Parts: sequence; structure tokens; C-alpha cells
Amino acid sequence: MKQSHAETSPSQFMPRPAPKDAWIEVLSGENEFDRTFRAGVLRAAREEGFGRTCLSTEDDFREDFGSPAFRRNAVAVIGAVRDQGLLRDLARHGVPCILTGMREGAASSPARNRVVCSTDNLAVGRMAGEYFLGLGRFRSFAFFGGRGNNESQNWWINRREKGFTASLAAAGKFNVGRFGSLPASLGADEMARTFAAWAAAFPKPLAVFAANDIFARDAAMLCELAGLHVPDEVAILGADNDRVLCESAATPLSSIALETERLGREAFALALRMLRGEMLRGRIALCPPSHVAERKSSSDAPLQDLFAAKAVDFISAHAREPVSVADVVAACGTSRRFLEKRVKSLTGRTLLETIHEKRLGAVVERLRDTDEPIGVISDALGFSCQASLCTIFRRRFGCSPREFRADPGTVQIEQSP
Repeated sequence: MKQSHAETSPSQFMPRPAPKDAWIEVLSGENEFDRTFRAGVLRAAREEGFGRTCLSTEDDFREDFGSPAFRRNAVAVIGAVRDQGLLRDLARHGVPCILTGMREGAASSPARNRVVCSTDNLAVGRMAGEYFLGLGRFRSFAFFGGRGNNESQNWWINRREKGFTASLAAAGKFNVGRFGSLPASLGADEMARTFAAWAAAFPKPLAVFAANDIFARDAAMLCELAGLHVPDEVAILGADNDRVLCESAATPLSSIALETERLGREAFALALRMLRGEMLRGRIALCPPSHVAERKSSSDAPLQDLFAAKAVDFISAHAREPVSVADVVAACGTSRRFLEKRVKSLTGRTLLETIHEKRLGAVVERLRDTDEPIGVISDALGFSCQASLCTIFRRRFGCSPREFRADPGTVQIEQSP
């Protein structure tokens, strides 16, 4: 049957090109979020063939923007702008802005062509609580976060804490401790006594979620000063996965990784839309957490039960091998029924579910880091067949391995050590 089509202009479907003199100013930052976000922006620009990007500091941009010649050209800004006067100036001149480092929700500004890219801090806190609960090792839980001098410094800490305590409350853990910052004027001995007195109130092992990796290092330092062993007595989890901070600590720190590069790509796409003439207002793009980058500060924390601990440790050590439930039972030297009961009561998972969870961490790594066919990954990691891997993966994450490979931000997972 012959099909009829309405007459359409190609311009109805093709996006308008950005003006020839347009460019994107990408503001530099010093922390891991800024660096990875900026990398995502630049990679997206390169893939799009948009070569007109400029890296600068906020101070340099402020000086350049003051010149009339600069304002005659079409420019969009991506990054953290902390100078309120500059923000007002950008809004007054209609400059498209993709802003980071602003409160999620608060930046739904009435200014036209202003979009905010922020971390989904509630989701970060929830992932921390779910990670600790999944390990099944802890008798008590606490949040470690400093307090700034004003709400602009506190908001992201508050939201991470709220997500953490909410996830624990959902599992019936309502008594969650909190440790704030200590005055810088305190000496090391007084810091140690204060922290030790606080920690003494909690049954061990204690799981501590620090608001970010800087606070996680502080928590680890205080544990050392107080004579508390990490991770046997106190397990520590940070957030943002700043590898320099985490891996240079005396005990390498586990941390929640974010899909920051993906957010940078989205920021570039939004900036390009606005340079092409689209008007956006009050839009917020949230960066989800990706996974827990597990290191020694939490991965070696002991279970309360010797048999369950041995089972989980064996599964973790062999996560990249075709290990079976029978292998785990044999390694623990007990009956399957007894071991299943102990592991289930402490972790909430059966032995097979625990194997799948740890093994899926290895699957995720290979999907992210290699181009291996899914069948090859399935065989290498001990799944009975590719279809079995796909079924288990979809049941756990709501997408197929192929869909995950196309968009790695779609899942949240505990990484195997």
C-alpha cells in the first residue's frame, strides 16, 4: 500500500546550527567532580565536532566578560560561578549558563537559559546505607560530616545525611549516630579523646559514612589517633571517589563514585541547545551515584559471624571465577543448610544471591572497561550461559547488559574487591 506523507521542511527535524562565532567557556575547578565533569564536557564537544571551547578560571572569565568585544559574540558558560554579581551580569545579558556547585532544586532560577547540574545527594546517601546493609556486618551506623558557616555550605551534607538515615530507617535501623567537625584549635590528643569518647558509645563493628572523601580521611585519621582499627572496629565509606585522596590514605578508602562525566556530556548538550536558540528555564540535571568503589576501609570489615564472614570473603575473593554454592560450602567446612541460614540472617541474601551480586560487580567492570562480547564475559565468570547472565542482570538492574554498555549510568552496584 502506498503511504502518503505530509510535506515537511527538513528544518523542522534538523537542529539549527550554533552561530559561527559561538563558543563555550568551560570554567576550571580543583576537585574530582570538577575535573571529571570538565572531561565529559570536552569529550562531548570533540565528538560533536564543536572545536570552539575555551578553558578558563572564574577570575579570568569575569575579566574577559567585562569587555564589550567579548559580549558581542555568542557564548555559553559551563561550570561553577560563585560570584553573585557575575551571575546577575550573565543573566542580564542573556548568556546561557550551565551551573555546577549549586543546591539541587534551589537553582530552578527564574533566569532564562540557566540550567543547574548537581549531584543527586539524596541518592548518594541512600547508596551508602544500602551498601552497608548489604554487607550485613555492622551492629551500629553513623554519619560523619562537618558543618560549614552557612546553608550554602551545609545543604549537600544535609541531603547526603538524609538519604543515608532514610535508607537505614527503611531497614529498621533508626538509631544512627552523627559526628560533626572538630574545632581546628584542638590538639591531636584532645581530638583523639573526643572522638574516642563518641565512638565508645557504639557497639562494634561500626559503619561510618562520611559526607565526602575529605571527611572520610578525617574520620580515618581520628580512628588512628583514638586507637580504633579500620576496618575491623570502624568501617569507613566516603563519597565522590577522588582517587588521589582515597588511594593515598594509610588504609585505602572506599567511596561512592558518581556519573560525573556523563553529567558533563549532558551539560554540553544543553549548552549547545541554548546556543542554537532554544530557551530553557529552571531545568535541573542531577548526577546519580554509579557504584561503590570498594577498598580496604570497608571491604575487610568482619562479619559478626565467623562462618558467614568466611563465606562472604571466599565469594569476594573468587568473584571473577566460576565459583558455585558447593565451592563456598566446601571452603567453609560446614553444611549448606547451616551456612545458608547464617549468611541469610546477616546479609539478607542467600549464598547464590551473594555470588550473583559479587559476580555482577565483575560483569559491570568488564562491560565498562572492555569490548568483550557478552557471551565471552558470561563464560569467563561462570554463568551457565549468556541467557542466564542477561536474565540475572535484568532482574537486578532493570536493563540488559547491552543496554548498560550503551548507557553505564543506568545501574547502581557494589563493586567486588
